[in-house]
Amino acid sequence: MDIAEFKARLEELGADLSRWPAADEEAALELIAASVEAQDLFAHAAADDLALEGEDVARVQALVARAKDRLGRGE
Repeated sequence: MDIAEFKARLEELGADLSRWPAADEEAALELIAASVEAQDLFAHAAADDLALEGEDVARVQALVARAKDRLGRGE
């Protein structure tokens, strides 16, 4: 997955990677681990999703924690 594909998926499916097809979710996690640009896109998409849903910061933290766990960088 390249940045353009990642950005398109974020716009289509949002930042909750559990809603993505499994293969795309794995590819997205690999890209996020390797690319600061992908990390920034993911963070902005998560914030946008939460604003649209009227959610609070705790949901963003849960999304980030889940992604870190999948990357083996849980804290």
